[in-house]
Amino acid sequence: MSVCNFRVLNTLSLNDAKDSIKRYCSLNGPWLHQFDIFFRTTRATATPDERMIKLLTVVRGSGWNMNRQGQCAHIIEAIETGRISKEELNHFWTTVDALPNVDLRNLPHVDLRQIVTSFQNIRKTLRVWHSSSDSLCFMTKVILMFNWGQSPAFDTRIRSVMKLRNNMSSEDLVMALVEIGNWIQDFESQHGILLDKLVTDEMRLVDRDSLSPLPLGRSFDIMLFSLS
Repeated sequence: MSVCNFRVLNTLSLNDAKDSIKRYCSLNGPWLHQFDIFFRTTRATATPDERMIKLLTVVRGSGWNMNRQGQCAHIIEAIETGRISKEELNHFWTTVDALPNVDLRNLPHVDLRQIVTSFQNIRKTLRVWHSSSDSLCFMTKVILMFNWGQSPAFDTRIRSVMKLRNNMSSEDLVMALVEIGNWIQDFESQHGILLDKLVTDEMRLVDRDSLSPLPLGRSFDIMLFSLS
């Protein structure tokens, strides 16, 4: 049984996809560039504690809205007061950064057991830091999309389009990403395009300094922006 429902996406034309991408790129807000800056520079150059604090500072702000239950503020305070140690953060980021360097369309062809185990370990640590920070939305938007790049944010709008459960296990999360990767392959083959190139080219019309290329999970997320 499929984890995702592709009824809406299976009716999507190439023009529909382009229009949705353009609507996102036409918005005026800091979130248009925050992902690019973090993914390109911060995650590679910041110390483990700075990386987490800068990430949570971004996503708790307008446009990302990831502090509804105080997760970001709580974790930032715990880092600053030493309740979360630099050693814990270093171990956490080591696990995240060890996720396979493969784009979403090719995810079906790698060892999925390793990814499931990594997701379980990441969520276990997040749950210790704050009781709701291992949620599907926090995991996919804050940790995976911003740091791995091969997951869209499974927030309310994407869950509504794809009829996804909010209480998804790590196993089902991996299967959802595999199914999305298969759908992307089919869509690209049907229309003779690469989704990440399509989104990257549109974003760079707005800002020449935009990340190039955008990771595929982020590209898929942008394409779905106005479909909910």
